[in-house]
Amino acid sequence: MTEVSDTKLGKGSDRVKEIFTDIAGEYDRVNTVISFGLIGHWRKQLVSKMRLPENGKVLELGCGTGHLTRLIANELEEGKVYGIDLTPEMIEIADAGLPEKLREKVEFSIGRGEKLEHRSDSFDLATSAFTLRNVEDLSGVVSELKRVIRPGGMVYSLELAKPAIPIFRELYFFYFNRILPFLGKLAQGNREPYQYLTESLKNFPDQDKLKKIYRDAGLVEVSYTELFGGIAAIHQGKKREI
Repeated sequence: MTEVSDTKLGKGSDRVKEIFTDIAGEYDRVNTVISFGLIGHWRKQLVSKMRLPENGKVLELGCGTGHLTRLIANELEEGKVYGIDLTPEMIEIADAGLPEKLREKVEFSIGRGEKLEHRSDSFDLATSAFTLRNVEDLSGVVSELKRVIRPGGMVYSLELAKPAIPIFRELYFFYFNRILPFLGKLAQGNREPYQYLTESLKNFPDQDKLKKIYRDAGLVEVSYTELFGGIAAIHQGKKREI
């Protein structure tokens, strides 16, 4: 594990860091609950869409406990995955869970998406899963992801989304607004992390608005794929070739 130099975090980042520090040990169970048990399948769908380089460098922002990191590393014959997360406790869990056979392919570090400590054009691909909802400056983070990939490289993200079908949408938000905090209280004795997840979803752009943010950052060939009726979505965009 490599620790990068610390940068002063704003109030939003402080709150996110505190919440994810508190739930680090329960993070995988939290993700299972909020994704209706589908998170593993969604991660595999994300990896299946990636144009992974045979021998290149992949950046994963918000690597959490390292599930997506391991999936990507297993698909790489050569090359390396660089997993970054704001929360040291998450990095510790990810590092402890990394199989020995993948250690040469993975490097974890502590950092934040608003200011990536990597040179421009240094990665072949950048990705994140359930991370963009937690950043302070969404447009700035997408621009940073674009900055650090080479021309022709891809940016991917997997996020909870907003279903378009009215009845399904109402049920979905009822679950997040009423049921999810109750489950959090029942499981952990603490509603706040789950309440935060509810807030972050309500404030996050829908699929088309996130697509526009990708485009406004200068990415091209931007598209998204909805999963399970639109409760999650995979976005992708390409850095224009010179």
